[in-house]
Formats: sequence, C-alpha cells, structure tokens
Amino acid sequence: MSSPFFCLNKGYEMKLEKLFYVKENKLYRISDDETVDLSSLEKVLIKWSEVELEDELYNEEFLAELRNKLKQLDESNRFAILIPVVDKELKTEEQAELFTNAFNHTARRIKDCVSVAGLFIPKEIQEMNYTQSFTETLAVKHEQYVYFTDDKNTGSDFVMI
Repeated sequence: MSSPFFCLNKGYEMKLEKLFYVKENKLYRISDDETVDLSSLEKVLIKWSEVELEDELYNEEFLAELRNKLKQLDESNRFAILIPVVDKELKTEEQAELFTNAFNHTARRIKDCVSVAGLFIPKEIQEMNYTQSFTETLAVKHEQYVYFTDDKNTGSDFVMI
C-alpha cells in the first residue's frame, strides 16, 4: 500500500515529506497551518539501554517491535513524539556520541513510519550542550523530524512542551 507521504529523491532513496513545522515554540501542520494540540500526540518512551545493548551493538528485535507499533499509528493517522530515556551514564562527549548514534540508528530502522513527528531532547543532552550535534546528526537523513524540549532557554525552532 502506498502512502501520499513518501517521495523519492534523485538517488531513489525513500524520504518522508515534512508534515509539521515549528514557529515560536509551537507545532503546526503544514497541510493547514493550524497548531497541533500536543496532547493528541502519543508519547513513546525509548530507553537507551533497550536500543543499544553494548557500545554500538543495537537491539534489532526491539527496533522491529518499535517499528510495528509506529506502523499501527500510521494506519490510524495518529502521530508520536519519541522520547529517548537516558538510563546509562551520559557524562562525556564520547557517551553523548554513542547516545546520538543509537537514536540515529533507531531513526534509520523506523524511517518509513509517517507517524513520527519528532524527538524530545533529553535534559542530559541539553545540559551537555550537545543538542545541536544530536539534531544535526538526525537531520542528515531525517529532515522531516521536529524536536521537542522543556528547556525555556532553547531557541524558537524547538517545540516547547
């Protein structure tokens, strides 16, 4: 079954159309420029330890189950915020890079899930000033995502929760 949200770029790589945008810390639908009620979005908690069993060893079974759950949301035309949960030590730049790579890998495994509006930026990433690196890494192949935060000091291009 094809979806109106898929398009092919010149390299025949599947990309999802951007469905949302952020303006002044609020989420809007591109289709009608209406604000989105954030309470209507599913919150999907994803523990880092469930994604990455050991450094750069990913739990593909868990990621396949996550994809199936998100595809069910696709079928019911509902959307989700992925909320990464830091449940391993995250104090160094190397650990922040491992965390970022784990969630970039997660994004690759769910790349065809239209239901993913974006990701929440964990406070640990924000406190390390690693937010830009995190979002830029994911944006390389997942530019349709928007990012959510609860940090009032973050710029206006993040959705405030």
